[in-house]
Amino acid sequence: MSWRIYAASATGTSHIDKGIPCQDSFAFHAAGDVLVAVVCDGAGSAPRSDEGSRLLADTVARALGDRCEREPECLGGDTDVWFAIAADAVTLARDALIQTAQAAQAPLSSYAATLVGYAGDGQRGWFFHIGDGIAVAEPAADDDGEDNGTAWVSLPSNGEYANETYFVTGESWREHLRVLPVPAPITHLALMSDGAMPFAMQKNNAGLFKPFFEPVARYLASVDEDQGSRALLATLEDPRTHGITSDDKTLLIALRS
Repeated sequence: MSWRIYAASATGTSHIDKGIPCQDSFAFHAAGDVLVAVVCDGAGSAPRSDEGSRLLADTVARALGDRCEREPECLGGDTDVWFAIAADAVTLARDALIQTAQAAQAPLSSYAATLVGYAGDGQRGWFFHIGDGIAVAEPAADDDGEDNGTAWVSLPSNGEYANETYFVTGESWREHLRVLPVPAPITHLALMSDGAMPFAMQKNNAGLFKPFFEPVARYLASVDEDQGSRALLATLEDPRTHGITSDDKTLLIALRS
């Protein structure tokens, strides 16, 4: 079995109006059964966060993708093992961000971004998460085609005040790194920045908002990845979507064939 991945990032109207680039990024590494997918959201107050989110997503996806291909048995590790694996990947990304900041003679905080991702093989996997954004994995149906249970959700983790969250560039990033097991086969994976959550998630964030997600997933399953990703971008750029939120919006959907 293999994965089909559809992903898009759309610049929010609040950034379009100010001439600010999209500060969201996504990256993925798919090889046979193994999938690593990452979504990053740059801090609106950080002047180089679009660069930070791009470098962070690319580095973490590449590092974890290489690790899972080389050592697929690592997916069967416990929480402590996977925390260490995720922390190693984040450390590599932070080192790359530090080098970029030093070359630009800019503070590391200029590249601030959050991180949400998944690494797995469809039979099992792990969420890894720093800050806001959200990840959802929906279980595969049983042999009779019946729903096999509640989705696994990695929830946002924000600070004490509104519009506050945690970033990979923060000194306490390790304290805010969370991992969550996805211990059974899945059919659908969705990663998103907080800009997509108001229309893609249920109000209590218990799962995906079915009236939005189900028709999208049915359409994506009928087209190739390029066409599906273009359609996903059109949805994120739709005026009705911008009417719900003016923030940047990223949505990555992976379907298990």
